[in-house]
Amino acid sequence: MTKEVETVLDTSKELRRGDRFSFSCVPQKECFTQCCYDLTLILMPYDIYRLKKALNMDSKSFLEQYTSVHVGPGTGVPVVTVKMEGAYLKCPFLEEGKGCKVYEDRPGACRTYPLARIAERNGETGEIDEYFYVVRESDCKGFKDGHEWTVQEWIDHEGLSDYIEMNDLFSELIQAKNRAGVGQLTADQIEIFYMGCYDLDSFRRYFLEGPNLDRYMEDPETIKRLEADDLELFKYGMTWVKKKLFEGGGSCFACGIGQGS
Repeated sequence: MTKEVETVLDTSKELRRGDRFSFSCVPQKECFTQCCYDLTLILMPYDIYRLKKALNMDSKSFLEQYTSVHVGPGTGVPVVTVKMEGAYLKCPFLEEGKGCKVYEDRPGACRTYPLARIAERNGETGEIDEYFYVVRESDCKGFKDGHEWTVQEWIDHEGLSDYIEMNDLFSELIQAKNRAGVGQLTADQIEIFYMGCYDLDSFRRYFLEGPNLDRYMEDPETIKRLEADDLELFKYGMTWVKKKLFEGGGSCFACGIGQGS
């Protein structure tokens, strides 16, 4: 099912959370689920966290079965994408004739569409400034006779708030890399980045169970919190990567990442 789809980012209007747009994605639309074929679906760290839990899989098994990895030419960091299936390049989470098998835990990109969120942190105030553009694809019928939403209503309806919060943490990691003037990562640095951001269960074994000095730099209460709460460990993993690679702590450590992992 190779398709020729024109995708246009409508930059003619910046939408804020109170602004309105019209869109509906329902089974009655003739294009329903056609966007689940032959696409490049990038998974953010929080997407992987949610999906592997929904499927009751450890992160390494999930990543091996459902994803591919490459180094992003723009960021120089590992990028994880969903591995499409079969001759028609179907999303592995699509059950044909029914819909998404992981709908409650579907990736943030699926939830956000047809919006694209642009966000940056103000260097003086520390606050995040955001705006949205509408994304239009030539085969999408969702804009015809669509329901009218404010951006905030769409965020609430699609359950996007947690995804936005976690994706902003990841964006801060990329911004720290840019501020540090780091270009392409070495193989050891890629391994650190990949484990800390995407492979939560391997990070748990390394950080909480393996012989490493980093754990002993934290206070006992923090360690107890990380041992008890997977989400806190997930967030800590991105902080750990930022500190190790982009805030002056990573070069000597990178030689020993494999030990205990």
